Amino acid sequence: MRFIFYSNTNLRIKKIFKCILCGKYSISFICKNCKKTLRPSFIKKDDVISFYKYEDIEYLIKFKYEKFGNFIFKEFSFAFYLFSKNFSNKLNIIPIDDKTDKGYSHTAILANAMKKDKKLYSTLHSKNRVKYAGKSLEYRLNNPRNFEYRGPENIDVILIDDIVTTKITINEAKKVLKTRNVNVLFSLVLADLRDI
Repeated sequence: MRFIFYSNTNLRIKKIFKCILCGKYSISFICKNCKKTLRPSFIKKDDVISFYKYEDIEYLIKFKYEKFGNFIFKEFSFAFYLFSKNFSNKLNIIPIDDKTDKGYSHTAILANAMKKDKKLYSTLHSKNRVKYAGKSLEYRLNNPRNFEYRGPENIDVILIDDIVTTKITINEAKKVLKTRNVNVLFSLVLADLRDI
């Protein structure tokens, strides 16, 4: 819910929302107090680094299917920004399947937070627009993404995605990239469900 507030002192228009977590009025979708509870940490499993436990962000992550989900992902993108500050060298970043849906791409928003790095937008897209949300492992295996890569060859990259459920998407992306001599150093995601 959005409200418009007119300030008497500077005549600026401010938008006031209700925090989607606690319901208190805020100038963003998530209030300052709730943001403090969403502090990222670095969790490494195999070649995947995640920033949150899924159960801590499950309610929020489902907003990616809503038109205002971009505001939620901009909040999450701070974790990617913090992570990228640890590297002195410029990295090549590929957001997985960053096609625009509902006016934005959640993987592009996450990648964009890595300010100093080189983003290779619109280079790794699936030809199959299948949705995996709520589907079984068998369904995922029988309906591959069929990725197509249209980017530079002979480079090292970091893959960006929102959630790892089975790692099928990341593995399929890596397989396609390997055929173009693109070496995936690791993947960055918001949460890794393989631990649940």
